[in-house]
Amino acid sequence: MRNWIMAVLFFGACALGLVMLTVSAVQDKPDKEQEAKGPSVPGVTLDQASAEALYKQSCIACHGNQLEGKVGPNLQKVGAKLTNEQIYKVVLNGKGGMPAFKSSLKEEEVANIALWLAGHK
Repeated sequence: MRNWIMAVLFFGACALGLVMLTVSAVQDKPDKEQEAKGPSVPGVTLDQASAEALYKQSCIACHGNQLEGKVGPNLQKVGAKLTNEQIYKVVLNGKGGMPAFKSSLKEEEVANIALWLAGHK
């Protein structure tokens, strides 16, 4: 009888430990998901003139004068394919042959150009 009680207490403690680990993992999950998503887009109001100037300064050589694409892809309807957040991350971190602009542009400038490009649908 004593062995049976000890076994029940042991397995009960193990079950309680597993429940606590599961709850802890679920509570930590949003933070890990946020890290996987990468940086969040700063809140900016679209400044079209500034975005166009940044495009001419940093993007026109690869994406063309009319967003038609040259070395880089056509961006004329990029807003229909990618969200503002996705465009922001690509411009900030680069992708494929595209360089990252996180060291040469401010995050607000990247967010402004991403918002401008997202409007091209």
